[in-house]
Parts: sequence; structure tokens; C-alpha cells
Amino acid sequence: MNLYNTSLNESLTQNVSSVTQPEEDEDDSRSPTQQARSFIKRVAIPCVLTFGAVGNAISLSKLAGRAGCCQTLGANGQTRANKLQSLERSALVGLSALAISDLLFCLVGIPAVLEALSGARDLLGTVLLYYRLYSVALHNLFLFSSTWIAVSVSSERFFAICFPLRARWYLKV
Repeated sequence: MNLYNTSLNESLTQNVSSVTQPEEDEDDSRSPTQQARSFIKRVAIPCVLTFGAVGNAISLSKLAGRAGCCQTLGANGQTRANKLQSLERSALVGLSALAISDLLFCLVGIPAVLEALSGARDLLGTVLLYYRLYSVALHNLFLFSSTWIAVSVSSERFFAICFPLRARWYLKV
């Protein structure tokens, strides 16, 4: 039993060290395709994920402010409490759910940047090990949920536009 635990600990140590070992130094002798892949992996994807996370966070805050039920009337800036109609409320709920799902997709992708850090051994190495195990499943979860939420919101809007009288009865959140 002790031999089994020793081999298990060694394999775990190898897995953690393979996750946390820095990549080899870049050579200028790499092909243009390899250089482009490296640029996309190290610069473009982190930028897209960061801008996506910031954009979805802003969208979520604006949608949450809109759901506060206060609307500005006219140029004088007066506000009055106005209860949202069920069709408008269902659209806000759907768009908020889509923003949350996309935000989580971007946040799950950001730790991939940490994999290139050197000297990550203890806690960070363990976190990166779990990240490597579960990141694909989490990406797929948020990707599919975003797709189905977009389909749901689109079909709801289609129903509200094509059948406006029936939509008030059927589309309630």
C-alpha cells in the first residue's frame, strides 16, 4: 500500500510540475506559423477574453440598472417608478442570463494565461492542475448555455413580434 501511495505522489508531482514548468525560450528560428500561433495564444486570446469579460460586466450592470424599474421622462430629468411589462421583463432576464453566461465563459478562459508563469509550484500549481482538468468542461458548459439562451431569447422575440396578442398571455417570467 505504501508503494502505491509513493507512486501516486510521484505521478501527481510530475503532473503538477508539467503544468507549472515554463515554456522553452522562444527562438527566432521558428516558422511564421508557429510565431503566429504563439502571438495568438499569448496576446490575442487574453485580450479578447479580457475585453469580453469587461464588456459583459458592463452589459450586466446596465441591464441590472434597467431592471430597477425607474425610467427617465423628458428633458427635465424627472424619474418615475414604472413597473416593467412582462414582455420587457422576460427580455431583460434573458439578456442578463446571456451576459452572465458569456462573462463566466471569459473568466474561465483567463487563467490559461497563468500557465506560462515560471516557478509556480505550491498552491498555484495545484490550482492550475485542477484548471487543466475542468476548464474544457466549463468552457463547453458556458458555450452551450449561451447558445441555448440566445435561441430562447430569439424565439421569444419572434413570438412577441409575430403574435403580439397571444404573447402577453404566454410569455411571462
